[in-house]
Amino acid sequence: MLDPLVLTNQEGIDPEKFILATYLITCPTRNMMEVVQAICFEQSTGTWTPVPEETEQVRAQSVAKLVNVWEVPHFEDKVPEGVGDRTFVATVAFPAENIHGQFPQMLTAVYGNISMSGRLKVLDVRLPRSFVSQYPGPQFGAEGLRRELGIRDGRPPLCAMFKPCTGASPKALGRMMLELGLGGVDVVKDDELLADPAFCTVEARLEECLKIVREVEKERGRKLLYALNVTDSPEKQSKKIEKAIGMGANCLMFNVPTIGWASFAEAVQQIKGRVPVLAHPDFAGAYFGSPQYGVNSSLILGKFMRLCGADMLVCPSPYGKVPMVLERVLSIAQNLRAPLYDLKGSVPAPSAGMHPGQVGQLLDDFGADTMVAAGGGYHGHPKGAQAGARAFLQAVQAWMNGVAVEQAAKEHEELRLALEKWGVFSWGKPTQYALTS
Repeated sequence: MLDPLVLTNQEGIDPEKFILATYLITCPTRNMMEVVQAICFEQSTGTWTPVPEETEQVRAQSVAKLVNVWEVPHFEDKVPEGVGDRTFVATVAFPAENIHGQFPQMLTAVYGNISMSGRLKVLDVRLPRSFVSQYPGPQFGAEGLRRELGIRDGRPPLCAMFKPCTGASPKALGRMMLELGLGGVDVVKDDELLADPAFCTVEARLEECLKIVREVEKERGRKLLYALNVTDSPEKQSKKIEKAIGMGANCLMFNVPTIGWASFAEAVQQIKGRVPVLAHPDFAGAYFGSPQYGVNSSLILGKFMRLCGADMLVCPSPYGKVPMVLERVLSIAQNLRAPLYDLKGSVPAPSAGMHPGQVGQLLDDFGADTMVAAGGGYHGHPKGAQAGARAFLQAVQAWMNGVAVEQAAKEHEELRLALEKWGVFSWGKPTQYALTS
């Protein structure tokens, strides 16, 4: 039986007093309204059997509300014979006071125990302004990042990762930094696999790389950011942040899904806008990889990253070695950049297995407020990382000028050699980088 206390509609709730979660649910059922009602109770006041202290007053104050249930396809007259599993989109409203601004508690309410209850995926979470206002959001954003980098022509910034991912010494990283910086890269980041090993500690590589950063900046007359990976346990991470900034670090990086969004937000609040922040998505596939379970990638890598303070966000691209559907990545970018109360936008960097022959498609799909990020595509260039950086810059400038990359390659040897080695991206053409091939 449906409880009138649970049932509402969008007009029946104050959007500032509720957090709305929308789900994709697949199950064999004759009454999905009852299933969603059970979710409302399970994720707010209820348990599997009535208990004395779940009073009407408690229920009226704290029970979650069933807002909508739609079936896909949306049968009206009858469910056809032979249909077993049925698929629904449902929206549940959680009283914001139950959550009280706590990011971990929001995740617990929206997808706590029910994350283990079957084919159920969180598609979206609508957050009230009062919740969002408690989180830092990006401190620089796209325009602030361009100002920091001295990019005055609206050009998409270039980002390079150190390769090999780990195992190199600070001196080796310094040599890479020099080549990449002189080639025109704007941001050089640690690989996510480079943490704080004895052979290349955070302090040792920061000291070495900052020497090169100053040398490059003097040579080319504009800033070069080094995104230092300071990801760690909360206390150690906090100390690394202060130590790094004290040593002159000009950008910091975090492997966000492994430390959690609340920890990331706390780190951004500690940084207080002193340097830009780059977020990395490793481990994120554990949250969104299944089409029927988990949490939508546009939340995990989009809205949540932006809310908690990412100025830049590396994410999978639809073109390289980590497969991802184009629309999913576009939705991530949308959540990073579309209006979200007063928050600045974040800069997406769709990457993994990128090379200069993919730049035109990347920027056609995602626009100029996109970071062109790669690793092997720089370092694996036939003439080295500096030439690789120039090839990427030449591909970006060709796109900005409306010139086909093949035409631009006739005038630029670095770009020509890159295209000869890796080709030009086209849909339907298999990539040689796919991790799963």
